[in-house]
Amino acid sequence: IRFSNHFILFHSQRAVMNASQMSTKSTGEGSKSYGRLGMPVPGPVEGVKIANKDLVQFLYQPRCEQGENIIKAVEKNTQLKREQVTYIGFGIVGGLLCLVSIASFLCNLIAFGYPAYVSVKAIRTAEKDDDMKWLKYWTVFGVFSVIDTFAEAILRFFPIYYLVKTVFLVYLYLPQTQGAEYLYLKYVDPLITKIDAWLESRSNKPKELQRLPPSK
Repeated sequence: IRFSNHFILFHSQRAVMNASQMSTKSTGEGSKSYGRLGMPVPGPVEGVKIANKDLVQFLYQPRCEQGENIIKAVEKNTQLKREQVTYIGFGIVGGLLCLVSIASFLCNLIAFGYPAYVSVKAIRTAEKDDDMKWLKYWTVFGVFSVIDTFAEAILRFFPIYYLVKTVFLVYLYLPQTQGAEYLYLKYVDPLITKIDAWLESRSNKPKELQRLPPSK
């Protein structure tokens, strides 16, 4: 838990700053999401590369002597680099997520527990940028929950559903990937805009004149 918190917060200030500066621009290549400073929101593939780079950088950061000795001992005994050991750890967690008996609990713990904790912490602060970041996460999470309603039926045909769900939700809240920002600007916000336009058109539609009863 300590490791994951430090890694997730490794670039959190940068992510919060970007979250408050997002906008959507249309270019010849289609609709892309950009910050006000002209920095684009990373797409899924680019975001994963950034997260991997930050993970490796974090693993090789100077730390306490005792922790560094433990890591070096693990590297020596396994003949593997520390990032490779970390990937194996991720693989073990992924394997547990394929076991239906504990998959639901583990998935919710990873994908719901941490965002809920930091959301409360964000509400307690006077700054609003972090509030916006997590509000967008919960908005995208709510849209995804519609699909999650059919989890039991999906599991019959797609046994690794909880693994895919966990990876997707972690992608949403990692500051390196900014998945919630990307999907919110790309899909959720335009969808709500269309719904608002449709509701407004319905409310402004002139009412039909009531037909008078035939005169006798």
